[in-house]
Amino acid sequence: MFLQIIKYLSFYFSAKTKYAIHSPFVFDFIEEILENESNYYSFLANEHVRKILEKKSTEIIVKDLGAGSKKIKTAKRKISTIAKTSLQEKKMAQLLFKMINHYQLCDIVVELGTSLGITTAYLANAKKSNKIYTIEGSSEIANVAKSVFEKLGLKNVELIIGDFNVNLKNLILDRKLGLIYIDGNHTKSATISYFNWALENANDNTVIVVDDIYWSKEMEESWEHIKKSNKVTMTIDLFKMGVVFLHSVKVKEHFKLKKSIF
Repeated sequence: MFLQIIKYLSFYFSAKTKYAIHSPFVFDFIEEILENESNYYSFLANEHVRKILEKKSTEIIVKDLGAGSKKIKTAKRKISTIAKTSLQEKKMAQLLFKMINHYQLCDIVVELGTSLGITTAYLANAKKSNKIYTIEGSSEIANVAKSVFEKLGLKNVELIIGDFNVNLKNLILDRKLGLIYIDGNHTKSATISYFNWALENANDNTVIVVDDIYWSKEMEESWEHIKKSNKVTMTIDLFKMGVVFLHSVKVKEHFKLKKSIF
């Protein structure tokens, strides 16, 4: 935790507020997404289910296929512990919803790392005509996520269980890729592999979101590698996650925004 605080302070003093941003696109991102305090109809239901999970004492066996958790080292874990320590924070999950909603990202969303399904619910509710493919490595966690989708009445989610790389290779997209959210494994080689898959299936309007870009040295190296890609035209560093754009711009730019969530 101490190292993360040091990293955040370094980020904070190099990041900019909206008043120092001259890009109309990024200024719009700040005002319409980051600073958008709207509570959409589905938020209340999603957070109600999160609270239920936080009280659920059932134990499950978790199979970690990647770098694992920094907070939980045992395979047997309570659902409540996973909900409190491993789920995406409310504001960040809502940020993903608002990106899809504001940019009208369609037709397919891919999520790597379902966990208990709360973030998936935000992705699914942002645009119900989208198809959500979410991949989870742990079958017991996936079973909990299935119950979450049923409880929330989500009809546009397909949950795939198993190794990310294997399932991505087998995933055939019959419509445009709107957004891919990379939140799993957390090793450099894996993150770059997922990013490369996204590029192969992306169009100019696709948005790629990489979670935990300061989680470890490997994730920081992954983020730097992604920023250097010839196909990447703009990135926004929010500390907790990095947002990658592929749309046409005159000059490639990278932004660190001070209005972020630690």
